[in-house]
Amino acid sequence: MKPQPITKTSKSFYKLPKTLSKYISIGIAIAVLNLSVSCSYFSVRDVPTTEENIAKQVDTFNTSEKYVIVHSGILFWHLRDMILNDDEQMISGTIEPVNEAHNYKKPRDKKRVHRYVNKKTNPLNEVHFYLKTAANFHDAETVNISLSDINRISVNDKNTGRTVANVLLTTVGAVFFVSAVYLALKSSCPFVYIKDGQEYQFVGELYPGAITPNLQRNDYLALPNFCPENEWYTLKVSNQLKEIQYTDQLQLISVNHPKNIEVLIDSKGAFQTFESINSPIKILDESDTQKLDLALKKDNNYYAFNSLKSTSNSIRSIIFEFDKPENAEEVKLYLTAKNSVWLDYVFGKFNEQFGAYYNTFQKKQQTVDKEQLSKWANGQNIPLSVYVKTKSGWELVERLNSVGPLAMRDLVVPIHLDSTTEEILQIKLETGFMFWEVDYVGVDFSENLNLSLTYINPVSALDQNENDVTHLLNNRDEKYFVQPNIGDEVTVSFPSTPSIDDLETTVFLKNRGYYNYLRDYKGIPDQQKLESFRDDGAFTIFSEKSYFEFVNFSLNNLAQNE
Repeated sequence: MKPQPITKTSKSFYKLPKTLSKYISIGIAIAVLNLSVSCSYFSVRDVPTTEENIAKQVDTFNTSEKYVIVHSGILFWHLRDMILNDDEQMISGTIEPVNEAHNYKKPRDKKRVHRYVNKKTNPLNEVHFYLKTAANFHDAETVNISLSDINRISVNDKNTGRTVANVLLTTVGAVFFVSAVYLALKSSCPFVYIKDGQEYQFVGELYPGAITPNLQRNDYLALPNFCPENEWYTLKVSNQLKEIQYTDQLQLISVNHPKNIEVLIDSKGAFQTFESINSPIKILDESDTQKLDLALKKDNNYYAFNSLKSTSNSIRSIIFEFDKPENAEEVKLYLTAKNSVWLDYVFGKFNEQFGAYYNTFQKKQQTVDKEQLSKWANGQNIPLSVYVKTKSGWELVERLNSVGPLAMRDLVVPIHLDSTTEEILQIKLETGFMFWEVDYVGVDFSENLNLSLTYINPVSALDQNENDVTHLLNNRDEKYFVQPNIGDEVTVSFPSTPSIDDLETTVFLKNRGYYNYLRDYKGIPDQQKLESFRDDGAFTIFSEKSYFEFVNFSLNNLAQNE
């Protein structure tokens, strides 16, 4: 693509035209849409069977007209017109070759997630019988198979998590790095889905950014529109990425509150209520341009911290101004935000610098002190830093930890105003180049209300093999439920709480754990280059430089913000 000319604006800095930015992101997204949107994913699941219930299981599949495939060693056939003889405990039918809609290039196994093209194949209608003894059936042969000769039965379940993630990552909203390279290097956290009727809806990620045991913290994920079914809340936690996930605790927090009130939990676990959210009256970035409309609605039209008026350390910031009531002592900042796909990509490119040494490096990181790890992340401006303008200058309020790149989160930051004197409240958000995306911003000066809270532990947690792992998720005890493979999942059920008239219920998922990447980088690490990342701001500068190299845009065109 031939780059469009850079448009010069006033105040001697340059701005990349929005049309160029959109064209690049749309172009890359479209390049992979054809590979992904038409594709879905399935996981292989064994059906629990015993000598007592196998006839019932077979009858269920027979009445639902499943496409039956019989396996004997490496051989397999389609069993057409299957009939169950309950008296003789046999199934019979006619042998045929498996047709094209049920043939796959890669072996069907339980340890991986399988992709299929919707219009060409139909794996979700299959049932597979694996025989104990060797058989060599012939086409058009009528066969009788004893139920006692069936070693195991398995079906293909739609892998909603992988499909949802794939679609999310291939929309224009995912911006620049929706590519095969990015998907191969994707690093995130366990995916969470809530049961909504017959479907599971993707809602977010657990314990984001906790890539070592020492970075574990209590994380609170709001579960919007999560309603009990038959007096049970049901959700799934799934590993869809190349990593090992260690979950220590899952617990629901049910909050009853007035219908005109919104409730969020801050990073310290305190409940904050919102009764009247005020919008900003003015917004400034490094270029002093106002983009007020981006903050007013949750519409995925966000601030991307990608201003082309560069700073010496590649940090970007946005200042929001609000009217402040007289004598106000506290305010609650409401943010809807997430990490960018770009941060996820560029962090993978950073890890790549370690080459074949990466796994050794990661092993050593598991025991590094939390303060040391946090100091490095803060020095690289990875968190979203929140500042308030006081009579003595900008004062740091909080650094918000990563929340993951796949779903926006509603976040709250309480701010004390005892050091502010102006009638206008100024709040600054600051982070590294394109590390965060902020969709909505507001403040609330109302007092917090008393709330009715119920903490609910899981009573059932079954993994993909129907193993009961409830005891591993009930308490914070470092006895982890481990998900080492792509496609591993656990279905967790919690009892619901009685509803209260005239009150609304909001549910949060308190979670705790960590995860490790699985990578197989090659080559010799560049020791000198890696040493440079010890310096504050080095990763932030690396992010900006890598981005503009990717879009073939010269850094010389950036005006420095002195």
